Amino acid sequence: MSQIILLKGKEKKIQNFYPNVFKDEVKTIIGEIKTGDIVDVVREDMKFIGRGYVTEGTSALVRVLTTKDEKIDKSFIYNKIKVAYDNRKLLLDETNCMRVFFSEADGFPGLIIDKFDKYISIQFRNSGIEVFKQEIINAVKKYMKPKGIYERSDVENRVHEGVEERTGIIYGEIPEEIIMEDNGLKYIIDIEKGQKTGFFLDQRDSRKFIRPYLNDKTKFLDVFSSSGGFSIAALKEGCEKVVAIDKDSHALELCRKNYELNNFKNSFETLEGDAFMLLKTLIGRGEKYDVITLDPPSLIKRKDQVRRGRDFFFDLCDSSFKLMEKDGILGVVTCAYHMGLQDLIEVTRMAASNNGKRLQVIGINYQPEDHPWILHVPETLYLKALWVKIV
Repeated sequence: MSQIILLKGKEKKIQNFYPNVFKDEVKTIIGEIKTGDIVDVVREDMKFIGRGYVTEGTSALVRVLTTKDEKIDKSFIYNKIKVAYDNRKLLLDETNCMRVFFSEADGFPGLIIDKFDKYISIQFRNSGIEVFKQEIINAVKKYMKPKGIYERSDVENRVHEGVEERTGIIYGEIPEEIIMEDNGLKYIIDIEKGQKTGFFLDQRDSRKFIRPYLNDKTKFLDVFSSSGGFSIAALKEGCEKVVAIDKDSHALELCRKNYELNNFKNSFETLEGDAFMLLKTLIGRGEKYDVITLDPPSLIKRKDQVRRGRDFFFDLCDSSFKLMEKDGILGVVTCAYHMGLQDLIEVTRMAASNNGKRLQVIGINYQPEDHPWILHVPETLYLKALWVKIV
């Protein structure tokens, strides 16, 4: 087995459970390596630090899987998946859909597994994990016993690492639509064509958070609605009017199907197009809303894009405050790791000041427990939701 010798002092973060060894932290390499190879990571004095797999096409040369001297084989992979699933079983009391495996947070960087009722959506996010693909699929089949597994490895960084994006059924069968039941709500899940791996499971806590603030007099605007996570929650609380905005026509079609699935009768409208332009159109009409949610896709992939991200959120918040009633509530959400909570707070405050609005923070949400946040791995905290009320 080849060995990666670290520069002096660079072993500390691996010993403290951080999983990535970057190229500029490596002193030398003993032996030949290629993407997917299992290698040992050692200190300058050759003391064992950890074991992981190689990803040559990225700045992270090694993804550490264990800090123990143990074999990386099918038993290792099976146990990783078993432990991750067992840790989440209590969630099945409130939903039939959840994230079963969350990459670094569950000890196997690059692997995402989502359970949608009796079906699995799986994503292999980097080049190195391809080597373990079949053993991972075998482990999922053996322990979780799904009726079907669908691959959603359609992520941009795969191409950057020299492997093509890939989607399709890899086991069993996948229906066109799956019914998700979540805290008294029903959603249609489209694993094949839906956004991400089929649905934004990570917004569960935010959907729960806002519901007590809603009633039959609430006018609710769901911006970047996707298939209607917030919209359906608002309709469930009997909101007088709910409007969903998204540029994805298929997502809005699912919104309307979810409306029908839940047998709602209250007013519901979908608007297709660019969110910024549609917000300006609503402002021009003189419309007002009691609650607005802003949940845009992650446009900030690197640290040097944060300034652009802040401008993006400022413009969204600025338009939203022009649409809000005097005691309205705004939910501002980012799924970009590099866009921190403090960034959200500052741009929301600046936009409020620009509109003469004084704000009270009523809540802050992060991703739910099936998307674990590991303190030693900062990248595992990516979702931040800031909830403010005009006072």
